[in-house]
Amino acid sequence: MASKQNRPPRERFLTQQTPDPRLNSLWSRPELARTLNFWHDGQRTGKQKGAASLDFRPALVDSRLFPFEIFRRVSAKQLRQMELKPPAFKSPQGNQGHFPLRTAIATHIGISRAVVSEPDDVLVTAGAQQAFDILARVLVTPGVTTVAIEDPGYPPMRAAFLAAGARVVPVPVDAQGLVVDALPIPVQIVCVCPSHQFPFGVSMSAQRRMALLNFARKSGAVIVEDDYDGEFRYDGTPLQALRSTSTADDVFYVGTFSKCMLPALRLGFVVAPQWAMPALITAKNCLDWHCPTLTQMVVARFIAEGHLARHVRKLRDVYRTRRDLIREILQSNFSGELSPMQSHYGMHVAAFSTLPKHLERVTARLLGLNVHLHSFERYFFGAPTSEGLVFGYGAIDIDDIEQGLKALRRVL
Repeated sequence: MASKQNRPPRERFLTQQTPDPRLNSLWSRPELARTLNFWHDGQRTGKQKGAASLDFRPALVDSRLFPFEIFRRVSAKQLRQMELKPPAFKSPQGNQGHFPLRTAIATHIGISRAVVSEPDDVLVTAGAQQAFDILARVLVTPGVTTVAIEDPGYPPMRAAFLAAGARVVPVPVDAQGLVVDALPIPVQIVCVCPSHQFPFGVSMSAQRRMALLNFARKSGAVIVEDDYDGEFRYDGTPLQALRSTSTADDVFYVGTFSKCMLPALRLGFVVAPQWAMPALITAKNCLDWHCPTLTQMVVARFIAEGHLARHVRKLRDVYRTRRDLIREILQSNFSGELSPMQSHYGMHVAAFSTLPKHLERVTARLLGLNVHLHSFERYFFGAPTSEGLVFGYGAIDIDDIEQGLKALRRVL
């Protein structure tokens, strides 16, 4: 057997049990690694490698629907503009994002989400994940700050706060969203997805929203609002975001272009209170000065010319059809076993299970059939308190939805 020193580098990494003492031990904490690896389903083997996957994982985007021809044309014009009028040769210090993009973002979220903001309230980031990271760097004092997170919730969000040294406390979620009465005291930061909770898919009730805002105001806590897929509202009028004119001092509103455009763009943003903006800009500049200028220019024009609004309308129609089919099949073929949650937003449907089965084992068997499906378990930070499955429909066709659910029926 090869010695540890003679093994390939990747194998040495995978078998290493004790972190090298030269590393900051915080980055080797098991809970941080588990949080960031939640997406990994394992490698396919044998015949699986050549077969197409039926992918129900949430938060995936169907890039086939993106208007690449329009985006290419807008990109060419902006590249030509950059050639004719290069960006000023000045220090990037203090750069919070391309001003036309910040203007376009403020207009877009004002129309689509009723979020009142000005360009100076917006910080452009490299996706929502960098937004979480910057907020954690600026708001967390290691070993002191307590951060409340939804449980279950979006693992990469809590990873940023764990990495910053925060004391992260899981708070339960029910049919009305985050259970405000269960918030720890004291707590300095509360992280929520009020419009479309991840992964349950519920919308926070008006009563809970008011209770959370009152809690923040009285306790001095700040709220990090993750509105990751708020553009996709299928039923009724869009719910108002927590961020408003009256709450602007307490709420950090995080958005992304990964769901409504493409993840590969790596663009997101934070709408922040003015008291925090100088520190946020400094943290952003320490990381990478600013996001790529050309990408910002192109996305700004893409929004300003109305292409994003048209693309979102198209996606909304496609995703609504996929959502309705999943709900219909679950209700007709899995009655008494899986109960889909009411969900008016987003790109996934959650279904609670009444089965006396360990659903991670079910999803492992499905993976052997080239079906990617997640259970609730991998989204819990504390001990799981419920069983269920998350059906993402962002990147799976109608025919594949039917085939994937037939496979689930066989496995169950």
